[in-house]
Amino acid sequence: MHIQRFICLAAALLLCLGAFPGFSEEADPLPKAEGRMRALLIGCDYFVTQDATWPAADNNLQLLSDTLFYDHRGYQLIRSLSGVVATVDEFETAVRQAFDGAQEGDTSLLYISTHGVFDEGATSAAASLLLSDGEREESLTAPQLQRIMDAVPGRKVLILDACNSGAFIGKGLSGGADRIFFTGPDYKVLCSAGGSEASWYWHGAEDAQSSGASYFATVLANALGKRGDHAADGNFDGRITLREAYAFLRDNYAASTPQVYPEHEDDFPLYVYDPGEIFQVEKAVTDITFEDTLLTAGESRVSFSFTVRRQVELYYQIVYHENGSWQFGIAEHFRDEEQEDGTTLPGRKMRTLNLNTKDGSAYGYAMIQLITLEEGQPRFQGARLLCVQPAQGEVQLSIATDGGFAPHIGQEMSIIVQHDVPCGLTVNILDEEENLVRRLAYTQPSRPQQLYPAGTTFYWDGRDQEGQMALPGLYTVQVRVRLGGKTYLTQSAPFSLLSRSERANENQPAQSSGLQPCPQPEYNNEPENQE
Repeated sequence: MHIQRFICLAAALLLCLGAFPGFSEEADPLPKAEGRMRALLIGCDYFVTQDATWPAADNNLQLLSDTLFYDHRGYQLIRSLSGVVATVDEFETAVRQAFDGAQEGDTSLLYISTHGVFDEGATSAAASLLLSDGEREESLTAPQLQRIMDAVPGRKVLILDACNSGAFIGKGLSGGADRIFFTGPDYKVLCSAGGSEASWYWHGAEDAQSSGASYFATVLANALGKRGDHAADGNFDGRITLREAYAFLRDNYAASTPQVYPEHEDDFPLYVYDPGEIFQVEKAVTDITFEDTLLTAGESRVSFSFTVRRQVELYYQIVYHENGSWQFGIAEHFRDEEQEDGTTLPGRKMRTLNLNTKDGSAYGYAMIQLITLEEGQPRFQGARLLCVQPAQGEVQLSIATDGGFAPHIGQEMSIIVQHDVPCGLTVNILDEEENLVRRLAYTQPSRPQQLYPAGTTFYWDGRDQEGQMALPGLYTVQVRVRLGGKTYLTQSAPFSLLSRSERANENQPAQSSGLQPCPQPEYNNEPENQE
């Protein structure tokens, strides 16, 4: 897709991590629902081997600390360390001090904003997060992080905001993971990108560098806290679960593909608030809704709606995905000129933008971002990923899975659906009699996850449609794609769901010799019925 060059209001750079004086913020204890809660937020903005990201990590810490402060369960401690943790020993000391006194039933939350490093094809144990103060620098690997966090009793919540951070939980990797970390009921993990993906941050104009943060931290703060009207709480019950937060991130954080453990049906409350509380929403634009994010080449019109909370200057930015990355430097840029003075009034709005599809045959991925300009500062409000599939032609499909997994010890089945063009994917788990056990996706738009070959990742926790653990035995993955009037169907080789009596290493997938492929797909011209 063609992109016109313009001067971006919000430039985007790789967040792969900050040197301010370290500071500590302690919240006054509030009544506890169950156990004590503590949070340690660590950010790095200046590095020895990587480009500086200031002020992104520093602002990320402020966003998260402000959000957690208003959790109604009450954090006993919220400690932020910006640019002062530069070695693994210093990191371990910070963890030990912040979570001192933790017991079973307590929750210890760790957020890290930094550069992430992972070489494609390396073992997942080689993935690392850089700890740096601009003069000293060390790498923190997944085995080191698990060793340090294993020493903390109770539940651990890890939020990793860095390039390739999904590699720490073995997700979003081209070849699957050779080793899995942070499994089991004690760990809840959110990552800003897959193991093969970059993560991104935005910053303001050159003369206004106090603004800017990672897209992930901005969307997460909007999802949880009052600045975004607790937007992730789909059932408005005052408890935003890990699953709700992850689902909101997948919809609203378009630049990368967030990853989570556990993948499905986790009701752990990541944030709790009073749904009856009346407060002033800080965010200028909320409730962004798109009519459709799965398009077909030739469909250039994209319609969406949103709510403007206060009179503001509003801009739309369309970024296209080309040559394996987002082309932030050359994007299409539009100003919402509802009023003569260039501002948009409060209220519910409906807008339509046109994608640049050349002759109507172009397909690929695009991202629409909403940005406001307030007091001279650009502020990221939200985004959506658009998947534009070809109007005709054949799609090459294949599936790769592990040979087996042991869900009773927290393992999940890794599924990589390889496809050579963007498309909508329906992914089913079938038993030996080919009965439907679990539907993982229905016509779900694919995402540019930087896999090689190109593809989309899915994960199965072993549970059926009713949320019950499936019986041990052999299962397969079935993938269906509807494209150009044809239905493409392919199925994986069988894999094993292991029983409790079957031995599996808790740190290894049941088969770690690599993912196994499936045959090429068949297709027919019959319309596909929704099941």
